[in-house]
Amino acid sequence: MSDSGIGMLLGHLSANLLWLWFIGAFLLGAVLVYGVMKAGRLRRSERAQLDRNTEARQRQEDPYKHPT
Repeated sequence: MSDSGIGMLLGHLSANLLWLWFIGAFLLGAVLVYGVMKAGRLRRSERAQLDRNTEARQRQEDPYKHPT
């Protein structure tokens, strides 16, 4: 029958921690979704630079190979 202030405080604290867990899980999920969506997408200038680097590397490895 003893309703101490510590028991009430811990009950309130655990509810707050549960909400913090949910918020943290949501934020982590949002960051992961953003990373997955952004992965593998290059801007036009980045794609062009990658193509030029690839062609230069292919010419360096096999100078007689015709670019396709």
